[in-house]
Amino acid sequence: MLIDEIRLEDDSKRMQKAVQQSKEGNWTSWKSGLQISITWNEIWHMAPLGISFLIRAVCEPLPSNTSLMRWGMRDDPTCPLCQDKQTTEHVLSSCKVAQATAGTRGDTTEC
Repeated sequence: MLIDEIRLEDDSKRMQKAVQQSKEGNWTSWKSGLQISITWNEIWHMAPLGISFLIRAVCEPLPSNTSLMRWGMRDDPTCPLCQDKQTTEHVLSSCKVAQATAGTRGDTTEC
């Protein structure tokens, strides 16, 4: 009984912390994530790391320069390639310099 109460209290504290984090708490409401179209069948056949990456990409806890700055780990949120604000969306699909350099999306590790 005591162990269950401790677990419940720990779970409650974790949830409160997640909700208080500005971007990282988005997964608790799903309101501000990127709008993508994916079927349950596609998710079902994904590797576990693919599912993890998808959720992190939608909820923005991936380490873009903007996220690293918000977490106090970086001073500058700009993309080293194009000098625009480097967000998760920018890294994954919006950096024109990375797209032009790589020829296709996702082939560069610089951005």
